[in-house]
Amino acid sequence: MHDGNRSPANHDHAAQDGGTDTPRTLRDPTTGRPVLLAPQRQQRPQLTSGGEGARRCPFCPGHEADTPAEVDAVRPVANAANGPGWAARAFPNKYPANAHHEVIAEGNTHHDQPADLDAKAWHAAVLLWQRRVAALERTPGLATAFLFKNVGALAGASIAHNHSQVLGLPELPPRLQLELATVRGLAECPWCAALATAAGAGRLVHRGAHHSVLAPAVPKLPHETWLLPHRCDDDFLTTDAAALATSLHALFTAVAAGLGRPAFNLWLHRVPGARFHWHFELQPRTGQMAGLELGGDMYINSLPPAVSAARLRAGLSQS
Repeated sequence: MHDGNRSPANHDHAAQDGGTDTPRTLRDPTTGRPVLLAPQRQQRPQLTSGGEGARRCPFCPGHEADTPAEVDAVRPVANAANGPGWAARAFPNKYPANAHHEVIAEGNTHHDQPADLDAKAWHAAVLLWQRRVAALERTPGLATAFLFKNVGALAGASIAHNHSQVLGLPELPPRLQLELATVRGLAECPWCAALATAAGAGRLVHRGAHHSVLAPAVPKLPHETWLLPHRCDDDFLTTDAAALATSLHALFTAVAAGLGRPAFNLWLHRVPGARFHWHFELQPRTGQMAGLELGGDMYINSLPPAVSAARLRAGLSQS
């Protein structure tokens, strides 16, 4: 098991290296939190929010030469790498935040909202997610692979085509360290408790064969939504990929239809080697982070979770 609280000083670099464009990890001296400094990311093309027409999409089939060479792909029909014919494709990020930063392009047609891809496309994406997370976590010196998805310019996406990113990290992110330390002190898994109470409290959005979508009992911000497996001991790397794809599609459809196709962020929380109920968290960018959130790491939420879940269920039923 990886120790989420270790401090890998060998991965930190002196602040006086500020003149280089090489991505590096610095340490906030007031909190101990790692900060990824990556000046090259300023050079990313902005191909969202009306910028799509300025340049061709580098993630579309036929434009594989616009990205670094692929490291893996799901291809329904066997064909050559770095060419069309893929359903999901992974390659190094051209503007990396660190030395282990990959992009996973999803869907062989250009769509900017995940709901526009069907469950079959998400099945291919899930298979590739699982393979790339496993591959990065076999890399010496890496403790975890953090998978996340930015949708829309307001959520930090610079390219509209559906895609996710995965970062290989030498330690657990602070949020995961906190979650792991918290659940170790609890008598009951909080995610199991969320599953057990969601339907009765009106917070259940979708129940699939092996995974459910729900609004947490204590959402940090409006419309925070979780997707999690029914079994506490389920492993993301071996979870039923087809079932997960179906529930992901339901989640994306509910958010798009219920909330008017908002920008949002999605991320995976899992702790390699530890007993930890993995889950996805999705946060629509329908509200704003203000002073308490940014300055105090505390949250104000004016929307009850049952109200949010009702809107998402209505969106799912209409689609």
